[in-house]
Amino acid sequence: MTQFAFGSGTLIGKRTDVTGQPPALLGTLQDVSLDFDRKVETLLGQYATAVAAGGGEFKITGKAKFARLQAAQINNLFLGQTLTAGSMVEMTTGETDTVSSGAVTVTNGSSFVEDFGVFYASTGAQLAPVAASPAQGQYIAPSGSPGTYTFNAADDGAAVLIYYSYTIASGNKISLANQLTGPLPMFEVSLKETFNYYGTSKDLVIKLNACVSPKLSLPFSNQKFTVAEFDFQAIADASNNIGTISLSE
Repeated sequence: MTQFAFGSGTLIGKRTDVTGQPPALLGTLQDVSLDFDRKVETLLGQYATAVAAGGGEFKITGKAKFARLQAAQINNLFLGQTLTAGSMVEMTTGETDTVSSGAVTVTNGSSFVEDFGVFYASTGAQLAPVAASPAQGQYIAPSGSPGTYTFNAADDGAAVLIYYSYTIASGNKISLANQLTGPLPMFEVSLKETFNYYGTSKDLVIKLNACVSPKLSLPFSNQKFTVAEFDFQAIADASNNIGTISLSE
């Protein structure tokens, strides 16, 4: 029976240059495209149409858009850096506090990392950071635990919004080091598309044995979900094979 394809299907990447890494499901998949591109060299004589043709470079490239974001997925398919589980850097987006006795100890002060600014809640005016002896409208940022901000006594009773980062013992953190040029994360890609036509399911399954990624985009926009864009390119594996294409029809 005739086979059609409909929808984005299921796309999974699996890192192969290191062992023990979990497969990466590119979840909430929006769309996938695969391009098969062959360079054709032609031989012309005295006539307008070529008399012979030969195949040159053959490229298989892909692009996927997906919304489910995972640290292991991003690291194993693109970054290839050091991933630490059970640790991440968080950031407040304006913790509301009130200055008392010239100080504020922030909620997550025990794991405080970095100050990102203080604002008066009533006016939105920003206070100025100083190293010592703050005047009204100024503050001294903490250098670590217990995360205590120091203000002038004239600011007692003022409601402030404090932005800062801190660590938490959950999630995952990718540490971005400056790496040598050359080595890239290597992964295989498997794509499955199923469509039921008049009661008969037909499958299309494509596997690319060895892939690298030249680009990962994370677009952030107001009132829109972030849909990552992931580009990849197939190369031959260690056995000089590219992959397989399987169809029910």
